[in-house]
Amino acid sequence: MSSACRSSGIKTASEAISGERSKLVSIHCLRTGAGAATTVRLFDNASAASGKEMIRLVLDPGDQTAPSILEMDLHGAICSNGIYLDISTGAGTGAAVAVHFS
Repeated sequence: MSSACRSSGIKTASEAISGERSKLVSIHCLRTGAGAATTVRLFDNASAASGKEMIRLVLDPGDQTAPSILEMDLHGAICSNGIYLDISTGAGTGAAVAVHFS
């Protein structure tokens, strides 16, 4: 059995990642500057930031103990409807995100 997976590549804005049933493998986030916090969320949805929220990460440059890079193993969680990446910057400066899935 192969352990290979697909990658979204680096994304810096909200975007549909997969339009089909997918297994989440991991997510890698890099905070891309200073300012207010940036929230990164993955949804079980093919085209919008709605439906079941699978994970939420807050990249907060104001928290000196918080890392600027986060990596989460998602243990093969199933997204039945697809994967949608939501990067919410508000007054923040954004993130560079890669989603790995199969």
